[in-house]
Amino acid sequence: MNMVIEDQYRAIVDGDGLTYSPVRPTPVGGYMVSLAGSERTIPLERFTSGDFADYMSDYEFRVMNEGHFYGAWVDAGLVYLDLSVNVADRAEAEAMGRLESQLAIFDVANGYVISL
Repeated sequence: MNMVIEDQYRAIVDGDGLTYSPVRPTPVGGYMVSLAGSERTIPLERFTSGDFADYMSDYEFRVMNEGHFYGAWVDAGLVYLDLSVNVADRAEAEAMGRLESQLAIFDVANGYVISL
């Protein structure tokens, strides 16, 4: 398996989660907003690096060509995978999150979840 994917897999299962794109830097500010329809949830005990590689393959075009990021985190024994975008303005991010039927957005600079 690709070492980059293995490193990303470890970041996910070790509880840090990740925001990743192979073609643009990881955001250091703004707000991450998940895109409806791209979500995938897998029980942590069954999650493998192959699952993440498959997810990346399924959404490669959108990440490479549309400015999206892969997102992943663990909560309550489940791994959540999604596509997300970085939005600079909080009010805009909250509005977009609601339009995308999301429960929360992520404040990158401060490292916390904002419930919607």
